[in-house]
Formats: sequence, C-alpha cells, structure tokens
Amino acid sequence: MRLEQRHALTILFYAGAAALAAVALWQTGAVMRELGSLEVALLILVAVPAGFLGIVSLIGLVCYFVFIPSPARDGHLFTRVHAGRMIHPLTTSVLLGSAALCIATGSTIAWSILAGLVTVYMIQTAFMVRRIRAEHLVNGLDGAAKGTLFLLLHLILGTEIVTVAAGAKPLAPWRLGTLPEDTWIVDVRTKPEFYWNRLNGAQSFPWGAGIVEAAADRPKDRPVLVTCFSGHRSPTVAVMLRKLGFTHVYNLNWGILYLVLFERGKKGEGPFSLTRPHRDPNRRGEDVRSISIGYITLECLILILAPLEQSLMEVRVSVPEQIVGAALLILGLGIVLASFVALGRNFRVFAAPRRSGILITRGIYTRVRHPMYTGVVVLFAGYILLWGSLWSVPLWTAFAALYVLKAIKEEAILAERFPQYREYSSRTWKFVPYLW
Repeated sequence: MRLEQRHALTILFYAGAAALAAVALWQTGAVMRELGSLEVALLILVAVPAGFLGIVSLIGLVCYFVFIPSPARDGHLFTRVHAGRMIHPLTTSVLLGSAALCIATGSTIAWSILAGLVTVYMIQTAFMVRRIRAEHLVNGLDGAAKGTLFLLLHLILGTEIVTVAAGAKPLAPWRLGTLPEDTWIVDVRTKPEFYWNRLNGAQSFPWGAGIVEAAADRPKDRPVLVTCFSGHRSPTVAVMLRKLGFTHVYNLNWGILYLVLFERGKKGEGPFSLTRPHRDPNRRGEDVRSISIGYITLECLILILAPLEQSLMEVRVSVPEQIVGAALLILGLGIVLASFVALGRNFRVFAAPRRSGILITRGIYTRVRHPMYTGVVVLFAGYILLWGSLWSVPLWTAFAALYVLKAIKEEAILAERFPQYREYSSRTWKFVPYLW
C-alpha cells in the first residue's frame, strides 16, 4: 500500500510510456510502416478507444485544476482522494495509445517496453481495487456495487455502465430542475469537500458511511439523488440504494464539478442550486487564473497542432533533430516529475499557495525556485522538435512568456505569505541554475 500511496507506480508508468514513444519514433524515423489489413483493423480497434478515453480524461483533469479552488485546510483533495481514480482512465488511454504506436511503427524495443507497462498497469489496478474494497469495508458498503467487475470497469473506463445496468438513472446537471422538491439528496464526498460546496438540502454521507441506517426509515418510492465531486464515487452508493429497494435513484453525471462550471457567475436559487461558505474578497485575484488558463490552452493547441502540421505539410524531421527532441522531452518530463514529487500536497496550478501549504525548499527546489515551469517549457520544446513543427514555435514562445509572468507574480505572493521566502530566493535561481 505504501508504494501505491506515493504514486510511484503512476510515475514509473508515465516515464516508461514517454520512453516508449521516444524510442519508437527514433527507431522508425517517425514514419509509419506498411500495414496489412489485419494490422490496420487492430490499430483502429486500439487507437479509437485510446483517443476517446484520452480526450474525456484530459478534459476532466484540466477542468479540475483550472476551475476548482482548494477546498480543504488539511491537504490537497486531488492527491488525497481523487488522484488514482481520475488519472486511471487516462492511464488506460496511454496504455492503448502505446500499443497503437507499437503496431504502427513495429519497433521491437517499443514492444518490450510495452510489456513492462502492461505489468505496471496491472499491479497498479490491483492495488487500487484492494484500496477501494478496504474503504467499502470500513464504511459498511456491501452488495453488487462492491464486485470486482464493477470496480474494474469503473477504474479502467471511468464510466457509469454498471450503474445504469443496476437500475440507477444518470441525470445531466441541467436536468436537476425536473426532480421533485422532496428529493433526498445524498452527498458521498468527504467532510471538507462537503463544506466547500454542496447542493442546498444535501446530506453528507462520506463514502456512503451511515447510508444503510439512514435509508431504513425512508419511503422507498421517494426520489433519491446521489452526487460526489466528479462522478467517481456516487455510482457505488447509487447502486447500493437501488439494491436497498429505492425505485427512483438518480446519479448526478460529472458530480459537483460540472455544476461549479455550469453555475459559474450565477446566483444560486432553488432547492438544487449550489451553496458555499463566504470567501474573503481581499484574497481574490491572487490565483492569476487568466495566466494559468492561457498557458494551458496554448499547450493543448501545441499538442494538436504539431502532428497536424506534419500530416498536412509532410514535414521531414532529421535524425539529429529527433534525437535532440527526444532528449529534451525526457529531460523536461524528468524535471516535472521531480518537481511534482517534491511539492506533494502543495502542488497547485494557480499562483496563490494552499491555505495549508508550506514553503518547499527540498529536492529539486534546493537550487531552483520554479523547476516545474522550466520542465514544462523544455518538455514542449522537445515535443516541437520531434514533430519539426514551425507553426508551434510562436505558441511555445507565448506560453513560456506566460510562465515567466506568472513566476514574477507568484514570487510577490509567496514573499508576502512566507517570511523566509526572500532569504530563500536570494540563494536560489529562478529557472536554470547559474543562468537564470
């Protein structure tokens, strides 16, 4: 369990996937080989679900980091509650995408790395199933919703297929108004999440704890709405309530996350509107969200634009360019991972530190104050070189400039928050040791 909690397997998997892609592209010169009809069919069978899962998972993750403020005083909810479950469908997508790359390129080394990735993926999935079962046991959850098949489908695909099969009805957030006002709203998030933002009239049952006792004296024909943060925990409880005899059980699609986006800037009204504790207006603006949204948007555009340019313009990338690009990509990825490990629960996309955050001066932060930004800039430089994309260069320049601007604003915020920050900044480099 200690191995899983430190996310070592996730880091190992993604590092291996990056190495597989770099090796496959380098060994084949980024040129797709001639495929037989069976290989083409297999490639489509693997690539299509990989692309679908990848897009859906990335949208969910980007929305989480861009739009959701820190809801807890005692730690970052992503690393404590959501990390494994939200990332695992993306991990599935990367695994399928790696298999598609192996089929397309026929790289023997890449196939060997893929075998290792499959092993890591299976171990990681087994750890997660064991952990979820332990959580269910602690909270008294039992029944069909606890089955291995349900857990595997939910982890691997991140969907509600089994929930629908069990009789619970998915409900789109914009259809909340169709529910009767006496609907029993069951919120299965943790207490800090529930305090941060919730539906009016909702009752808190963290991970479903106490739900069996609460359901005993309620009429079974009363409508029930089950919700969590992002739709990864509520299906289990929805299935369980259906098994307890409730005839009208609804599971809120995309959870509170979507409602936060859907009602953004609106004044909540009615029994199904959001309510949240008052935020200090003097703290607004610290997150410099426009900068964060700007560089994330530019990065997403580069990921799409570079391969599109090569396809349309038939760009030829020399072997030296591929080698340098792969080296920069791996170097940047390594810097990002080292930064993420050093930050731990203090990681945040926005500039303002978490209310429970501390100043990190260990690991890679011993000499550099913003290594994460350096790593991302280097990583994307390698990505652009691998594809030989000239169209992406202005976008790369723009998001690198946004990182510099964010670092300047962030340092002013950190100096105000942490008295020791000025001394720390006087003995460290901003981005690159001995250069900048």
